[in-house]
Amino acid sequence: MKTKVSFKRILMPVTLSPLPKMTHQTMQSIKVISLSYKTADVAVRGQLQFSEEEVQSFLSSFQAHEDVKSLVLLSTCNRTELYFESETTTAKDMIEQMLTFKGVWISGHLLKIIESTHESAQYIMEVATGLHSMVLGDKQIIQQVKSAYLQSQSMGLVSGVFERLFQQVFRAFKRTSNETAFLRGSQSTSYLAVEHTRRLVGKQAKVLLLGAGEIAKDVVKYLVSQGFENVVIANRTIEKAQTLAKLKESYCYLPFSEIPQYFSDFEVIISSIGVKDLIQDYFFTKAHFPKVLIDLAVPASISLSDSIRQAVQLINIDTLVEKIQVNKAESQAAVSDVQTIIGQELAQFMKWHDSLPINQFLASLKQHYKSTIQEKLQQYHQELPEGVIDSIVASLLKTPAVSLKSMNLPESVSSVQQLNNIYHF
Repeated sequence: MKTKVSFKRILMPVTLSPLPKMTHQTMQSIKVISLSYKTADVAVRGQLQFSEEEVQSFLSSFQAHEDVKSLVLLSTCNRTELYFESETTTAKDMIEQMLTFKGVWISGHLLKIIESTHESAQYIMEVATGLHSMVLGDKQIIQQVKSAYLQSQSMGLVSGVFERLFQQVFRAFKRTSNETAFLRGSQSTSYLAVEHTRRLVGKQAKVLLLGAGEIAKDVVKYLVSQGFENVVIANRTIEKAQTLAKLKESYCYLPFSEIPQYFSDFEVIISSIGVKDLIQDYFFTKAHFPKVLIDLAVPASISLSDSIRQAVQLINIDTLVEKIQVNKAESQAAVSDVQTIIGQELAQFMKWHDSLPINQFLASLKQHYKSTIQEKLQQYHQELPEGVIDSIVASLLKTPAVSLKSMNLPESVSSVQQLNNIYHF
C-alpha cells in the first residue's frame, strides 16, 4: 500500500509586533489594503497568498486586539485584500503585519491603499459585484467574499459596522444580478479554462484536475455542463476528491501519491492547488505526456524548463484571459447600471454610518437619564415600574433627538461631540 503524500503546509509560529493603542476617542473608519492582478503579476501575488491555515492563524492574532474592531482577509488567485475597521491603526501598520507574517517584502507601489470609510465601502462593493475582476463580472468572487466574511464573523472579528456594511455589499450583488444584465455575459476563469480545453483538445480528452477547493468545484461544474466524461480528480485530502467526483458518475478520484504513476495517461492537467512547483520536469519522463496544462493556482503550481515548455501549452491565470476572447458586450453595457446600484447601496450605508455618533450619544443619554431616575427613587425609597421609567426617559429624549436629527449631518455630529464633552460620555 502506497503512502499518501501530504502537502499540508507547516505553519511556524509568528510573533506580530504590537499595533498602536488608542490614545483618544475618534470615529472608527473602514480601510482597505489590496494587492491584485492590476498591479502585480502572478509571481508577486503568490508571495502574499494566504492558505486557509494561514488566514485562520493571521485572523486569530487580532481576536483580542483593542483597536482593530473588524478584520476580513480575502485571498484569491487574483487578489489578496485586507478590509479592517479601526480608530488609530493605519494601513501602513497592517501592511507591516501582513508582510511580517508571510516573511516577504513587496514594494509599496504595488499595493492599493484606501483609508476613508466612504471610498473603502464603495471599493468592497465593487469587488464583490465583479467590477474589479480579471474577467469582468466574475461570479466566483461573491462566494469568495462571503466565505471570507463568514470566517471572520465566526471568529468574532465582525462588528456591527461591518455587519451592516456587508449586508449592503450582498444586497448590491443581489440587485446587480436581478436588475441588470451585468452578470449574464460574464464568465469565471474556471469557465475560461474549461472552454479553452474544449477548443484545444475536445471534450473527449482525459482530464486530471488537481485540487478540490472552490476553484476546482467551479471547474467541475463547467466540465460537467460542457460534456467532459473522462475526468479524474486528485486532492491532498482524498475525501474531498471523492465528494467532488460524485458530481458525475463517470468521474474518478486519485490519491496524490499516484499522480506521477498515471501522469502520462492524461491529455490535460488543470491545477487549482497553490503548492509551488507541484508539477515539474520529472513528471514528463515518458514519451507520451499531457500537452495542455492550465495553472489556475497562486503561487504557480506548474514549473517547467524551457525544453518542456516548448513541447506543451502551459497557460496560467494571467495569460488565460488574453488567449480566449469572451464576448463582454452585455457586461460592459451594464457597468453604469451596476455603479448606480452601488451608489444607492453605498448612500444607505453611509447615512447609517454617519448617524452613529448621534445614535451612540442618544443611547448614552438614555442610560444616563434612566440611571439618574433609578438612583433618586432608591434614595427616597420609592419604586416605579420599569415601563414607567422607560416612558419618562423617552419623553426626556424626544426633544434632543428631534433637534439633533433635524440638523444637517456635519452640524449634528459637531453638536454631539460638544455634548459628549459636557456629559463626559
